Amino acid sequence: MKVRQVVWPRPVREKLLSFRSEYFTSEETYDYIVQVILEIEDMLMNPVFGKAYTEESGEYAGLMRLVIRKFRFYVDCVADEAIVVAVKNPGEN
Repeated sequence: MKVRQVVWPRPVREKLLSFRSEYFTSEETYDYIVQVILEIEDMLMNPVFGKAYTEESGEYAGLMRLVIRKFRFYVDCVADEAIVVAVKNPGEN
């Protein structure tokens, strides 16, 4: 799998940007979210990156699941694009 572009649909971006922590200011939290986004993009665009864990059951069955800093990302790879279908914040079921 060689990913050339990571697609972030609007609902996923909005959910990430709405994440808040009671322990940090909104600016610190925003910087943290930006780092999470950069880490997942680096991982998905890495040509050595083979196949990650695939969900076997549930709402996101058949999608690739990546965990970065306790955020769970569900990704669908189509051609040379990785589409981030959903994200679950830390502690969210």
